[in-house]
Amino acid sequence: MAGQSLSKSWQIFRKGIRYSYDYLGMVMASSALWFFVGFLPLLLATSFSNYIKNPVVFGVAIALTLLTVGPATAAVHTMMARILDKQDVTVREFFRHFRRFFGRGVGLVLLNVLILAILGSDFLFTINNPNKIIRMLSGIWIYFFIFWALMANYIFPFLVNQDIGVFLTMKRAVLLALDNIVVTIFLAIAVLLVVVLSVILAAPVLLLMMGTVAFLQNVGYGELMRKYDAEPEDTTIDVEEES
Repeated sequence: MAGQSLSKSWQIFRKGIRYSYDYLGMVMASSALWFFVGFLPLLLATSFSNYIKNPVVFGVAIALTLLTVGPATAAVHTMMARILDKQDVTVREFFRHFRRFFGRGVGLVLLNVLILAILGSDFLFTINNPNKIIRMLSGIWIYFFIFWALMANYIFPFLVNQDIGVFLTMKRAVLLALDNIVVTIFLAIAVLLVVVLSVILAAPVLLLMMGTVAFLQNVGYGELMRKYDAEPEDTTIDVEEES
């Protein structure tokens, strides 16, 4: 079983990187659009930081960025998912998909920010509590954060591939991560490696990071969902009706 998971993990990584190389132009264009459109409010605020030093302005810029980065991420994921589905994709589709997933993209980002805020506040509460037993429980929140980081790999793939609502997207991402924990861990490591290298080298954050991450996550989603497609229609993950 472990051998199959490792083999599947390597297959996902190899396929994701190969598609990123084969469609390098689209990866670069979509990553650049994601960076400039998704972080536009923050980029504008920092560009005029020499003239505008009011912290309220930067607070507003961060809040507005939370409204743009989600739809921009969904747009890149949609483009890469269409490529994996062997459909023709153009760069200008980014803006169409940005509009299409705007509401749900914003909802997913805000919901996950709320989750992280709750996990962070609970961790700080327990780690600083004078009661030793309660302090010992602080590790639980670290495990919750790690699991959040794992299931986050499937959030946007579920959204764009199944065209479902925010809460059902989160639910199915959790179930897929729980049912494929080993592969999900290796997928998360691959994504983290891409992000870290992009930040260290600086330029890839603009030109390569989001497109490559979207390919890896959508390949991972596609490969894992194959086994559910062959199961009966009452399979938990991909046939539950949205309530």
